[in-house]
Amino acid sequence: MNDTEFIHSINLCVKCGGCKAECPTYFATTKEMESTRGRMRLLKAFLSGELVPSKRLTEKIFSCLLCGDCTNRCPLNIDIQEVIYHARYLLKSYDKKRRLYRPLTKIAFKNTDFSVKLYKPFQRYFNKRMAADGLIPEDVEFCENQFKKTNIFLTKDKIGRVAVFSGCTAKHVYPELSYSLANVLNALNYEVVFPNTEVCCGAPFRSLGLRDTAIKYAEKNYNTFSKLNVDAIVSLCPTCVVTLRKHSKILIGKELDNVYDIATFLKEKLSSRITAKSGLDLDVTVHDSCHDRNELRTCGITRAILTDMGAKIVEPHKQTCCGFGGTFSFFYKDMSNVILKDTLKGLVQTGTKAFVTTCPNCIFQLSKLMKDKPIYHLIELVEEVLMKEQTNANTQTL
Repeated sequence: MNDTEFIHSINLCVKCGGCKAECPTYFATTKEMESTRGRMRLLKAFLSGELVPSKRLTEKIFSCLLCGDCTNRCPLNIDIQEVIYHARYLLKSYDKKRRLYRPLTKIAFKNTDFSVKLYKPFQRYFNKRMAADGLIPEDVEFCENQFKKTNIFLTKDKIGRVAVFSGCTAKHVYPELSYSLANVLNALNYEVVFPNTEVCCGAPFRSLGLRDTAIKYAEKNYNTFSKLNVDAIVSLCPTCVVTLRKHSKILIGKELDNVYDIATFLKEKLSSRITAKSGLDLDVTVHDSCHDRNELRTCGITRAILTDMGAKIVEPHKQTCCGFGGTFSFFYKDMSNVILKDTLKGLVQTGTKAFVTTCPNCIFQLSKLMKDKPIYHLIELVEEVLMKEQTNANTQTL
């Protein structure tokens, strides 16, 4: 979005309030200025000169979770999410709260492995403090990338080649998910490539108003993945998928046209491989990430896969944001925890013994307070079923 589009979008808004219907920050605080409409009002006043850049203005604009629900609901099809991104870019120099965090983010993400290595000696101390403060789960441990060189997982009877965009959370918090994905794709006869030149998708930079940095990262990932001779690029993180597709096109005018979320990629390929003998005997509740629900529209696909595998799905009263929002959960901890508790209340009321999501970031957030029930990534359950299917097949051939 450029300045002209930004001004047009704000002037086009009629303040109808339709965008407030499911705004998570509005429900957490019930304050108009922390709703979508309130933020659009503030930006209108900013454009007219009625409001000058201030701490109050930047706090309200940066308090948006960027969940995308408002954009879906706008009757005038205003891309409100992009309006907020552009506003943060314009206001970042007035935002004192995150002034120190911006250069630290640039440094940390420039070489995430090196950053983790520096952090490791202090991890036990700082993790304990951050967990006590509600910023991270108690049992989380940050680790170095498992694929320091380009790794290729070969398979017999290869039918295709897939590259994996791991994403920072899967890479440095839940590396087991990458191995699960490799096992699943190999079982489906796909050769799997983990390129070592993958960098952060850029979502944290956009959320902080660092558009120029986000552009550099978008270019790096485009150059890496566009040169690979693969049939598809698959990611376990919906945020990464949306960033590589939509945001890349906005930032650099180019997009990787073969990027898939894991549910979409697997749906048709799994149906012929699953039998009743290998099915799941499990009641689950699905938590849909905001990007799955509002942008990728893959919620039905996730449920179809789980149902095909034999799982019984019990739905919560409604699907809501978990309150993570990347840097949001750090800078607006109290609001984030209110949203998290409300979401967990709905999930727990279903009475199921396990929860499933397709987003590593949601697992991270939900795990802060959910300690007595497992939270699975979809790929873990798919791996379990396929490995069981493989065992059954081997048994029959003996």
